[in-house]
Amino acid sequence: MKPLIRLLIAVSAVFALLFGCFALLYSGRVQAQTHAYYITTNRITDALQTILRDEAVTPAAAVSAHEAEWRLEFGKESPEQIHFLSAEDRTQPIFLSADKNTAACAVRNADGTLSGFLFCTYPDRITDTVLRLGCLLIAVCWLLITGTVLYIYFRMLAPFRRLSEYPARIARIPTAEKLPESKDRWFGKYIWGMNMLHDTLQADRRHIGQMEARHRKMLASIAHGVKTPLTNIRLYADAIGTGLYGTGPESAQQIAEKITANADKIGQLTSELIETASTSVSSYAPEYGTFYLRELAALTRQEFTARMELNRIPFSVECESNPLIRSDLYGLFRIITQLLGNAEKYGDGSGISVVLNRQDEGFAIIVRNRGDLLPESELPFIFGSFWRGSNAQNTEGSGIGLYISQQIASALGGTIFARRLPESGEMEFTAFFEAL
Repeated sequence: MKPLIRLLIAVSAVFALLFGCFALLYSGRVQAQTHAYYITTNRITDALQTILRDEAVTPAAAVSAHEAEWRLEFGKESPEQIHFLSAEDRTQPIFLSADKNTAACAVRNADGTLSGFLFCTYPDRITDTVLRLGCLLIAVCWLLITGTVLYIYFRMLAPFRRLSEYPARIARIPTAEKLPESKDRWFGKYIWGMNMLHDTLQADRRHIGQMEARHRKMLASIAHGVKTPLTNIRLYADAIGTGLYGTGPESAQQIAEKITANADKIGQLTSELIETASTSVSSYAPEYGTFYLRELAALTRQEFTARMELNRIPFSVECESNPLIRSDLYGLFRIITQLLGNAEKYGDGSGISVVLNRQDEGFAIIVRNRGDLLPESELPFIFGSFWRGSNAQNTEGSGIGLYISQQIASALGGTIFARRLPESGEMEFTAFFEAL
């Protein structure tokens, strides 16, 4: 977006420069022409007064006799028309012209009395100049606008049209090729990001395929392992029902032990299933980089502000300091996403806040939400896989979100703590990470 803004600023500056130059040039030409007219009129008036002193003629006759001579003398600066208005003539109007192309000078007799006025009317050369400059300016503006539009089309719109179908293609076609790498200032970073998305999708598809294969194998193994203990338990139950083992206490004890052993096998298989599922869900590989803490705050605001406004939940993100940290930006954002999802789900909707700050040995992410407080006795268990608290009876969920958050935090060298704040009616989750 910034290059486009710079382009618009450059085009606007060129237009402003053109119009400014046009205004200065026009103003300068008008002043120069007016000054030349005044000089010529004064020189003609001086020449007329000299003739009147040397010759016994009337001013009007002198003007008529010498007008052609003056035209030759002053060339292109000579007036189109020279007219003398006598001060004693009451039949003609006082003002023969009131435009800027006419200059007037007083003509005096030898004794200093006013004889009349000499009016010199000059051609309007400014209009022709302005017309030519205006046409030139319009042509230049048209070329600039056309060039800008063509530049935007060929450098931005046309490439974007070719690239616009690529996201749908990589989503639908697993074997889609990558985009050719480019250093284009407009789309180079976009192409790099799309290729990174392509690699991520390919890796996710492979991972999902491997997980599905493992799950099918695991389910088949568990189904086979559970089948035998269940069959034995059913046989023992039938034997008890038919009295096959008798009714003595020793027989009952033996049957109970056998049923317990088979039930333990089923319990062991169930535990393995839960552990395997938890491990596959929480698999995470950190990608370390260097960034400022306020970048994480800005990302959180960008992604959650509109969502919270839509749900009418007061929401705030504060970053009290801005240290340069080395960690996984999007890994930390995944932790915040899980904590905010948990706060939104189990809070009462009266407020959620996120605070990011620097501490002596690292930095912390604190998420608070108002709502029902968990009992103190349940806090040690809330980060366990598939564990749900007493406040989750009427709320959908799997009990895996906080577990995933803790696993990611552990992978990044941190941990998450939870505590009750009875004085404010809030639950607080603090993720602390040591500085690398």
